[in-house]
Amino acid sequence: MGYAKKALDYAIQTDKLNELVSQLENFIEAAKEELSNNQENINSIVGDPIQVKHKGRQPNRYKSGGKLLQKKKKTIRDVMNVNDQHIGPVIQDFSNQKRARHCQKCKKTGHYAPRCPNI
Repeated sequence: MGYAKKALDYAIQTDKLNELVSQLENFIEAAKEELSNNQENINSIVGDPIQVKHKGRQPNRYKSGGKLLQKKKKTIRDVMNVNDQHIGPVIQDFSNQKRARHCQKCKKTGHYAPRCPNI
């Protein structure tokens, strides 16, 4: 690794410092030219990607066997119906109904607070 230091010492001892400097300048110019030619070749090869893959949630989740995972249905249960003999609450299952959206601002169903039409 000490080649530059040795070359500088020898150039100073033999009084040929100008010759060493000119050789180093020629070497630097040749290296720059070679690097610029390589950069032009690289720029012509590498281009923009044709299609961009966005990150995000997968549309469907798969089980380990490759089958689609079925979503669970949300059910609403009514506990308000009480038997006349007060034995216990009778739970009716409304599996066809889904929970509706409730706005936090106006407490109405069908929308969320950021898109509330009443404000």
